[in-house]
Parts: sequence; structure tokens; C-alpha cells
Amino acid sequence: MINTQKCITSPKAKKDYKPRNDLVTIILLCDSPGYRMKSYGPTSLITIANHRLIDIQIEAIGKTFKYYEIILCVGFDAEKISKYVRNKYNNINIRIVENQLYNSSNSCESARLALNNTINDQVLICDGNLLINSETLSLVNAEYSTVILESNPCSNLEVGVNVDEKNEAQHFSFGASNIWSEILYLNNQEIIEALRRIMCGTDYKSKFIFEALNELIKTKHKLKCVKNEHSIKKINNVKTYHAITR
Repeated sequence: MINTQKCITSPKAKKDYKPRNDLVTIILLCDSPGYRMKSYGPTSLITIANHRLIDIQIEAIGKTFKYYEIILCVGFDAEKISKYVRNKYNNINIRIVENQLYNSSNSCESARLALNNTINDQVLICDGNLLINSETLSLVNAEYSTVILESNPCSNLEVGVNVDEKNEAQHFSFGASNIWSEILYLNNQEIIEALRRIMCGTDYKSKFIFEALNELIKTKHKLKCVKNEHSIKKINNVKTYHAITR
């Protein structure tokens, strides 16, 4: 059972669990359909073990954070996702942002639109195709901005990062050995604003978030790299979806 306190959502937690007490904004980028999956509808609403993917994500978020708000950036089949969320989660602080140009833009533009809809200084950005769990989300630490790396990545997590001796990200690229989970946590207003300014550039509308992060780490801002031992899956094609449902 989930209760609300004004605009802040507070789920009940087990006695042995200590969720974070600060307000965290979770951005789920749910704008694009999976490869050869348009006939299945939006990925957020696909069924896994009798639950929608968005249900599994929201449950994981509720187990991890005491106070949170969720921003869904939608695009493909936006109205289906919006209607589902409005009907089922009207007691949770969820906002819908639509990227109407999702076919001609990329994740930078969707993330920018979402960031423009919060003034919070604790932001977690997550690919909306991820089958996430609370163990993974709990790796973020309010003390530093974080990118979560995968110890046992699935084949369709393709972007990696070079990491220095301080466990800080140096450069994101395809094929790098340290695979990024496509989960990013920003822990203060300064770094959030720096990333937003980068993504406001017109040439970034068609770029991926990792390209904006490469520009971000050229500045004084640092991204701590944390290894995830709790495997997650990215469902962005038919093959991955069928593998998970089996």
C-alpha cells in the first residue's frame, strides 16, 4: 500500500530496510519502441510474469526510496502509457512528459524535456526499457553522482566507459569493456544544470545521453562508477523480450 504526503510519495517499508529520506526524482525514458516490437505496443506496457514492465519499475523505485517523484518521458504510443498510469497510479506523484519528435530525436532530447520539469537536486535517469530491481537502484549514494556499471551485462547493453584508478568515468563509447547499465544519478543542482545546458544545444537533439556525458566530464564534474552485482535486463528487441518471458 502506497501513501502520499502532498506531492511526495512515501511507500511503506519493511522494518529491516532503511530507504533514503531525501526526495529523489526518477526519470524513466520511455519514448521509443523496441526493435521490431511496434506490434507489441509501448515497451512500458509489455507483460512479464503477469505484470507490466512499468509496474515492476515502479515497485522497485518504491522499495528503494522513501520520498520520490517519477517523470515519464513518453513518445511512441504516448497516450496508452499515459492512460494506464493515470488510471492505476493516481495516488503516486507521476508526471508525464511527451517527446512528440521521438522519431527524429534521441535520448538527449527526452532527458532534457524531463529535466525541465523538475527543480529537485537529486535526479536518477534510467532507460525505460530496463527491467530494474531495488538492489540495483540502492547503489546510488547521495554523496556523489554515479553511473552504474554491469558485472554481468546482457548483450544489448552496448555502451561502455573507461574508468580511472579513482573509479571515475573518463570516456563513454561503444565497445568499452566496462558496460554502462544506462542508469545515471546526479546528486546536486550544479551538475544537473551543467548537463541540461549541454543537452540544450541544437546538435544534441539527435544524440544519445552518453555523448552528453562525455562533454560533461570534460568539465570539473565527476561521475563515480559503481559495479552492479544484481543483473538487470534491457528489453529493446523481440529476442530479449522472448528470452525473459521464457
